[in-house]
Amino acid sequence: MMKMSRLVLGMAMVGAGVFSSAAGGGMVSAQAMNPCSLLTTSDIQPLAAKATIADGVPNAQPAIGAVSCRYTSGVGVNRLIVNITVTESSRMYPGLSPDQVKQKLLESVKAGTADAVIADVGQGAVFKAESPYHSTATASVKGRILEVQVDGAVAREKKDQVIALLKTAAGKL
Repeated sequence: MMKMSRLVLGMAMVGAGVFSSAAGGGMVSAQAMNPCSLLTTSDIQPLAAKATIADGVPNAQPAIGAVSCRYTSGVGVNRLIVNITVTESSRMYPGLSPDQVKQKLLESVKAGTADAVIADVGQGAVFKAESPYHSTATASVKGRILEVQVDGAVAREKKDQVIALLKTAAGKL
Protein backbone atom coordinates (compact mmCIF):
# COMPACT_ATOMS: atom_id res chain seq x y z
CA MET A 1 0.00 0.00 0.00
CA MET A 2 2.88 2.35 0.88
CA LYS A 3 4.56 1.71 -2.49
CA MET A 4 1.32 2.51 -4.31
CA SER A 5 0.97 5.78 -2.36
CA ARG A 6 4.53 6.75 -3.28
CA LEU A 7 3.92 5.87 -6.93
CA VAL A 8 0.74 7.95 -7.08
CA LEU A 9 2.47 10.88 -5.36
CA GLY A 10 5.47 10.59 -7.70
CA MET A 11 3.27 10.47 -10.78
CA ALA A 12 1.35 13.52 -9.54
CA MET A 13 4.61 15.41 -8.98
CA VAL A 14 5.84 14.55 -12.45
CA GLY A 15 2.50 15.48 -13.99
CA ALA A 16 2.67 18.83 -12.23
CA GLY A 17 6.23 19.40 -13.45
CA VAL A 18 7.63 19.57 -9.91
CA PHE A 19 11.20 18.75 -10.88
CA SER A 20 13.27 20.22 -13.68
CA SER A 21 16.78 19.98 -15.04
CA ALA A 22 19.39 22.05 -13.27
CA ALA A 23 21.45 22.07 -16.46
CA GLY A 24 18.78 23.96 -18.37
CA GLY A 25 17.99 20.94 -20.52
CA GLY A 26 14.29 21.45 -19.99
CA MET A 27 11.92 19.58 -17.76
CA VAL A 28 11.87 15.83 -17.44
CA SER A 29 8.18 15.58 -16.66
CA ALA A 30 5.03 14.10 -18.02
CA GLN A 31 4.24 17.48 -19.58
CA ALA A 32 7.50 17.62 -21.52
CA MET A 33 8.19 13.89 -21.74
CA ASN A 34 6.01 10.82 -21.84
CA PRO A 35 8.46 7.90 -21.80
CA CYS A 36 5.76 5.56 -23.12
CA SER A 37 5.59 7.68 -26.29
CA LEU A 38 9.22 6.90 -27.15
CA LEU A 39 8.51 3.29 -28.19
CA THR A 40 5.35 1.48 -29.22
CA THR A 41 4.36 -2.10 -28.56
CA SER A 42 4.91 -2.79 -32.27
CA ASP A 43 8.48 -1.44 -31.95
CA ILE A 44 9.15 -3.92 -29.14
CA GLN A 45 7.15 -6.87 -30.50
CA PRO A 46 10.07 -8.41 -32.49
CA LEU A 47 11.83 -9.14 -29.18
CA ALA A 48 8.88 -11.11 -27.81
CA ALA A 49 8.59 -13.78 -30.51
CA LYS A 50 5.03 -15.15 -30.26
CA ALA A 51 3.96 -13.46 -27.01
CA THR A 52 2.05 -10.19 -27.04
CA ILE A 53 3.63 -7.07 -25.57
CA ALA A 54 1.41 -5.31 -23.03
CA ASP A 55 0.96 -1.55 -23.23
CA GLY A 56 3.66 0.41 -21.45
CA VAL A 57 3.19 1.41 -17.83
CA PRO A 58 4.71 4.80 -16.93
CA ASN A 59 6.55 5.43 -13.69
CA ALA A 60 8.27 8.45 -12.16
CA GLN A 61 11.26 8.64 -9.86
CA PRO A 62 11.32 12.35 -8.98
CA ALA A 63 14.03 11.85 -6.37
CA ILE A 64 16.48 11.03 -9.16
CA GLY A 65 14.91 13.18 -11.88
CA ALA A 66 13.73 10.27 -14.00
CA VAL A 67 10.67 8.97 -15.80
CA SER A 68 10.30 5.47 -17.21
CA CYS A 69 7.98 3.14 -19.06
CA ARG A 70 7.82 -0.64 -18.60
CA TYR A 71 6.59 -3.08 -21.22
CA THR A 72 6.08 -6.75 -20.35
CA SER A 73 5.36 -9.97 -22.15
CA GLY A 74 5.14 -13.66 -21.31
CA VAL A 75 5.78 -15.55 -18.09
CA GLY A 76 8.50 -17.77 -16.65
CA VAL A 77 11.36 -18.48 -19.03
CA ASN A 78 9.41 -16.72 -21.79
CA ARG A 79 9.13 -13.49 -19.76
CA LEU A 80 10.37 -10.29 -21.36
CA ILE A 81 10.58 -6.87 -19.72
CA VAL A 82 11.63 -3.75 -21.59
CA ASN A 83 12.20 -0.54 -19.61
CA ILE A 84 12.73 2.85 -21.20
CA THR A 85 14.16 5.37 -18.73
CA VAL A 86 14.95 9.05 -19.23
CA THR A 87 17.06 10.68 -16.52
CA GLU A 88 18.42 14.19 -16.27
CA SER A 89 22.11 13.95 -17.16
CA SER A 90 22.96 16.47 -14.45
CA ARG A 91 21.38 14.18 -11.84
CA MET A 92 23.00 10.99 -13.11
CA TYR A 93 26.41 12.58 -13.71
CA PRO A 94 26.52 15.62 -11.42
CA GLY A 95 29.16 18.17 -12.30
CA LEU A 96 30.18 16.52 -15.58
CA SER A 97 30.12 18.26 -18.94
CA PRO A 98 28.47 16.56 -21.94
CA ASP A 99 31.93 15.54 -23.21
CA GLN A 100 32.77 13.99 -19.84
CA VAL A 101 29.46 12.10 -19.81
CA LYS A 102 30.23 10.76 -23.28
CA GLN A 103 33.68 9.67 -22.10
CA LYS A 104 32.16 7.86 -19.08
CA LEU A 105 29.77 5.99 -21.37
CA LEU A 106 32.52 5.01 -23.81
CA GLU A 107 34.83 3.88 -20.99
CA SER A 108 32.14 1.48 -19.75
CA VAL A 109 32.49 -0.73 -22.85
CA LYS A 110 34.55 -3.84 -22.06
CA ALA A 111 36.70 -5.34 -24.82
CA GLY A 112 36.11 -9.01 -25.60
CA THR A 113 32.42 -8.86 -24.64
CA ALA A 114 29.15 -8.17 -26.44
CA ASP A 115 29.51 -4.53 -25.32
CA ALA A 116 29.70 -1.99 -28.14
CA VAL A 117 29.86 1.70 -28.92
CA ILE A 118 26.77 2.78 -30.86
CA ALA A 119 27.39 5.31 -33.63
CA ASP A 120 25.08 8.16 -34.61
CA VAL A 121 22.97 8.35 -31.43
CA GLY A 122 23.01 11.54 -29.39
CA GLN A 123 26.28 12.73 -27.95
CA GLY A 124 27.45 9.18 -27.19
CA ALA A 125 25.86 5.76 -26.85
CA VAL A 126 26.77 2.22 -25.81
CA PHE A 127 25.31 -1.29 -25.63
CA LYS A 128 26.15 -3.39 -22.57
CA ALA A 129 25.20 -7.02 -21.95
CA GLU A 130 25.60 -7.73 -18.25
CA SER A 131 24.47 -11.33 -18.82
CA PRO A 132 22.68 -13.37 -21.50
CA TYR A 133 19.43 -12.26 -19.83
CA HIS A 134 20.03 -8.55 -19.23
CA SER A 135 21.23 -5.87 -21.62
CA THR A 136 21.12 -2.09 -21.70
CA ALA A 137 21.52 0.40 -24.53
CA THR A 138 22.34 3.86 -23.16
CA ALA A 139 22.70 7.24 -24.88
CA SER A 140 23.36 10.82 -23.87
CA VAL A 141 20.74 12.83 -25.77
CA LYS A 142 19.86 16.51 -25.33
CA GLY A 143 21.02 16.74 -21.72
CA ARG A 144 19.33 13.50 -20.77
CA ILE A 145 20.42 9.91 -20.33
CA LEU A 146 18.19 7.53 -22.27
CA GLU A 147 18.30 3.83 -21.40
CA VAL A 148 16.57 0.87 -22.98
CA GLN A 149 16.91 -2.12 -20.66
CA VAL A 150 15.89 -5.62 -21.72
CA ASP A 151 15.41 -8.49 -19.28
CA GLY A 152 14.67 -11.91 -20.73
CA ALA A 153 16.22 -14.85 -22.54
CA VAL A 154 16.79 -12.77 -25.70
CA ALA A 155 18.50 -9.77 -24.07
CA ARG A 156 22.02 -10.40 -25.40
CA GLU A 157 21.21 -12.28 -28.59
CA LYS A 158 18.89 -9.52 -29.84
CA LYS A 159 21.60 -6.86 -29.55
CA ASP A 160 20.81 -5.30 -32.94
CA GLN A 161 17.11 -4.99 -32.09
CA VAL A 162 17.89 -3.45 -28.67
CA ILE A 163 20.15 -0.90 -30.36
CA ALA A 164 17.41 -0.18 -32.93
CA LEU A 165 14.99 0.49 -30.05
CA LEU A 166 17.45 2.97 -28.53
CA LYS A 167 17.79 4.76 -31.87
CA THR A 168 14.02 4.91 -32.29
CA ALA A 169 13.50 6.30 -28.78
CA ALA A 170 16.38 8.81 -29.14
CA GLY A 171 14.84 10.08 -32.36
CA LYS A 172 11.67 11.01 -30.46
CA LEU A 173 13.37 12.91 -27.61
